[in-house]
Amino acid sequence: MVYGFVCGDGEFLPNTRLSNSTAVFAPERLEVGDHVFIGHFSVLDATFGLRIGEGCQIGFFTGIFTHSSHAAIRLYGRAYVSEADKVAYFEAPVDIGPYSFVGAHATLLPGTRLGKGTLVSAYSLVQGEFPDYAILAGQPAKVVGDTRRKDAALLRQHPELAMHYQGWAGELPT
Repeated sequence: MVYGFVCGDGEFLPNTRLSNSTAVFAPERLEVGDHVFIGHFSVLDATFGLRIGEGCQIGFFTGIFTHSSHAAIRLYGRAYVSEADKVAYFEAPVDIGPYSFVGAHATLLPGTRLGKGTLVSAYSLVQGEFPDYAILAGQPAKVVGDTRRKDAALLRQHPELAMHYQGWAGELPT
């Protein structure tokens, strides 16, 4: 695990950790906040724009993709490589809101947008837009809960952490 990350614009993020076994495609299109953790053997495809907000954790063996050619290659067959303007070639940015968690072996597909404080369960297949604090699980992933429920219980046990939580969330869970 490598401590510190240099963004495409040269900014150094001292508290971001990116595994040296993570593959990053188009690093110049990758926006990463500080205090981010990206686990071993993950793939970050930033070809069409990837934003990972502050405080996010990305588990091991996770794939985040901003383009997909699987439908186009089936449709075109051998002509795929010679066709410049393909139909059914999907491309869209991915946006992961601050302080979100993406579990091990999860896959995020092009166009996915996760709100802040979202939790993606391990092995989930995620595509679409999801609200702040959503708990996602399944293949395809669906909203199965709200992280604020557990956060509220933990903050009742540890009220000294309320100011930290409020610092990124803007409010306390009820």
